[in-house]
Amino acid sequence: MIAPHRKLITLLPLLMTAFMPMEPQPINTDSYYNLRFLKNAQPPREMKLIRLDNATRQTRVEQGILVSYKNRDARSVSVSGDFTLWKNTPMSRGEYGVWYYFITDMLDSPSLRYKYIVDGIWTRDPKNFNSDDDGSGSYVSLIYPGSFSEGTHLTYRVLKNAAIEFRIYRPHARLISLVGDFNNWNPENDLLEKGRDGVWRLRKRLYPGTYRYKYIIDGTWSVDLYNRDSASDATGDVCSIIRIPR
Repeated sequence: MIAPHRKLITLLPLLMTAFMPMEPQPINTDSYYNLRFLKNAQPPREMKLIRLDNATRQTRVEQGILVSYKNRDARSVSVSGDFTLWKNTPMSRGEYGVWYYFITDMLDSPSLRYKYIVDGIWTRDPKNFNSDDDGSGSYVSLIYPGSFSEGTHLTYRVLKNAAIEFRIYRPHARLISLVGDFNNWNPENDLLEKGRDGVWRLRKRLYPGTYRYKYIIDGTWSVDLYNRDSASDATGDVCSIIRIPR
């Protein structure tokens, strides 16, 4: 007779920590959730996934974004997007008709586009409210990696390719520019682009050094509120600081 705990391991080839934020936290073994038993599709969400190899009993932790689609009657569901190089990639089907795919590639991109192919018919993700015109009279769904766990409390981040992505959440703003020591404080040089999630973004490469900077939001100068590193500018006002190591 197989011991209950060994039987459980055999039945759970794919585990994830349910809705665990990306910041390092102690893993709570009580929060494990089997993707095969998802009962409902959900909006894209960032999480850690624990993959279990039944043969070796070894596990590895992956970080990524889960997308899911529920259709009990579908015979096949694939996903195609930037992270698959727009190749149709089969999704896994769960016990309750939920199809799922775990994205681990291109997570340093400012946005990812994708669509589902359900029995040969292309469709956007009905659980994802972020979408964009695909240029063919339809829509693609959009994911903004890096914004899940931080919510709206955003500041700059360093990407894997050493580029800096400046980010600020201002859903009602009309124009935002970045000014600082790196562009002679010229408001016309570095304009941020607004995403459908209300986050404005700009990528730059900076040489090693320490730079002062601010945002100009619809004509009003503002510090980077969630960057704790600050100093005084030439007029004595507070400005934000970014330090690029050598």
